[in-house]
Amino acid sequence: MKSVKKVLYLHGLDGSLSDAKKEVLERYFMVISPQLDYRDTANLFEQLSQQVDNEKPNTIIGNSMGGCFAYYLSMKHNLPALCFNPALGYRSININLPELKSVNNPIVFIIGGKDTVVPAVKNFTWICQNPNHNFVLKWYNQMEHRIDIETFAREVEAFSKMTN
Repeated sequence: MKSVKKVLYLHGLDGSLSDAKKEVLERYFMVISPQLDYRDTANLFEQLSQQVDNEKPNTIIGNSMGGCFAYYLSMKHNLPALCFNPALGYRSININLPELKSVNNPIVFIIGGKDTVVPAVKNFTWICQNPNHNFVLKWYNQMEHRIDIETFAREVEAFSKMTN
């Protein structure tokens, strides 16, 4: 019997996991997707880290603020991550995140060249200036902050194959 891979999916600031994206994720993973309040939850990183310890996902996927948390959680727990327009180079709210040590888990960054919510160039610069990760960066020139379902599906499928 083939074991089922689990993914921890982290939505963006003030967002949630859409039914269409959940359907895509369920093609490849058992989905764990908590509803998160990034603005008003004290120690959110520690709570999510505890959830990783308890639920034992094989991978983490996140979008925007969720992509930022996916990155830091993947580094802490040495798990592969897929980060869509992660709020790394710029964040609209303050959050407490740990110092990181270098690990070798694969991280895939999907960056929209026309993203103005989390400016693409700031993300690119941050990623390149923090070489403590083994990463793949995919740049979509015409993509804005929102990830269309076709791009989401294509990248989740590729990530699933990469982490198989």
